[in-house]
Amino acid sequence: MRRRSSDRLTAGDRSLRAIALAVTWISMLLILFPFVLTISNAMKDNVRIYDVPPGILPSPARSLSIVVDYDGVEAENLEAAIRDDMVSAMFGVYTRLSRSSIFETRFYGVRGGKTVFYARAHQIQLQMEKDYGIYKGTVLKPQTLLYRDRAERAARAIGYAFGANGLADHAAPTLAQAETMETLMEALGEKFPLRGHLSACNLRKNNALLLESFVHYMKLPQYIYGKDNPRIATYGFMAFVGNTVLVIGFAILAQLLLCSVSGFVISRLLQPRAARLALMFFLGAMMIPFVSIMIPQLIMYREMGAYNNYAALLLPFLYPYGFYVYLFKGFFDRIPHSYFEAARLDGASNLYLYASICMPLSKPIIALIALQVFLGNWNDFFWAWLVTEKQDLWTLNVALYNISNNVSTKQNALMGIAFVTILPVILLSLIFSKQLKESIMASGVKG
Repeated sequence: MRRRSSDRLTAGDRSLRAIALAVTWISMLLILFPFVLTISNAMKDNVRIYDVPPGILPSPARSLSIVVDYDGVEAENLEAAIRDDMVSAMFGVYTRLSRSSIFETRFYGVRGGKTVFYARAHQIQLQMEKDYGIYKGTVLKPQTLLYRDRAERAARAIGYAFGANGLADHAAPTLAQAETMETLMEALGEKFPLRGHLSACNLRKNNALLLESFVHYMKLPQYIYGKDNPRIATYGFMAFVGNTVLVIGFAILAQLLLCSVSGFVISRLLQPRAARLALMFFLGAMMIPFVSIMIPQLIMYREMGAYNNYAALLLPFLYPYGFYVYLFKGFFDRIPHSYFEAARLDGASNLYLYASICMPLSKPIIALIALQVFLGNWNDFFWAWLVTEKQDLWTLNVALYNISNNVSTKQNALMGIAFVTILPVILLSLIFSKQLKESIMASGVKG
């Protein structure tokens, strides 16, 4: 009877374990699904992202190579003629073949059997020029593409190479895919005429272009704000990353220093009654809702001159956070008294006890608090949005909010920037997951 009871219990344990694993995996999939969907939408083009019903995975990216022969064009006007054709062909493909998932267009100008002109553009780059750049607010047709110096400016923005004697590094493909040729000729046709003769073209898959989209998403702030802000024009999205790193780095250093000093004083220098009152003060401050002090704090900062500058972003971190003070105090309480007594017999000061005994032994708690400060402030938005108007002071989340409010911002670009914004948090959590777990275990305090 005992054996049968044991067998039934084992079977029940296995069933419970199987159910727990199933629930865990289902929960993980549900949690990861929005993240996967964000990445997928970021890699879609600006047309297919609006498909109904939406596709979970992006369509395979394709690269189009266009070869145009210029044997009949005068050499004196050759560069300008090819440049105009390149702009017409690229934006014609972008406009007329928008549902073909063409993420890259390569343009080859050939004369006398040699490649004399080469240009290459990613679809997102053309999208940026259309939404924010040279062709903002225009209808893409030859009259607008080639108006005055627009084609020359667009070609410089895209980038190209020209050599009348040939470009050895850019050999033009000779394969002419009949179906692709027919589709391209129909797409360009009379709407986007070329001066040269379309001699070859081919279409191939290249899914690496999906990842390249993120590189161009990082240049989006340069298109939107670069004209009015030299710093953003130079550094692009990295200007916002720099602001965020500065704020978080200052927050980590300030909280570690102030909270550890406060915890040391409460743990080792104050009498028990005073220590309890001081600790209750810090813990009680945590219970005050930010919304109740938001306006007074903002007014105070404006009167101090700490508004629309770095001081407004950094000064709030000069107040020790109560929970971190509590963690440091609890950790210092666990250090044996014999360490301090031996040091005091040798004439050690309180500063020495703090810097040479407490802090070296506090590496687990320091790692825990540093990670928590980073994770807690990376996504901080409201205060930074409240005290900054200058674009070059924006942190990542403030920049993301303002970019999302731009009417020209496409959803794929917004998803791409959002993914890049949360990527450091995910990587940090994965890389330091073991240290985070050990720090949490080591930070336990006795009641």
